[in-house]
Amino acid sequence: MTSPNDCSSDVAILKEIRELTGRIGDKRIQTILRSVIDAVALNPQPLPPRAHELLQAVVNALNPQPLPPGPS
Repeated sequence: MTSPNDCSSDVAILKEIRELTGRIGDKRIQTILRSVIDAVALNPQPLPPRAHELLQAVVNALNPQPLPPGPS
């Protein structure tokens, strides 16, 4: 079971990815990514560890700065 703290970590990562999408030049891709991020953010349940790893990979591709640790 994941804790409520994991939810806040997920929200922070989703927010960061949403902000980083502004660096993508293609407006259509920006809109698609932001729509997916917003849809995931509407679900307040913690993301499974594999989803967290995927989001981490997206952030790393857009901005290679470290993020908060994922769920254990």
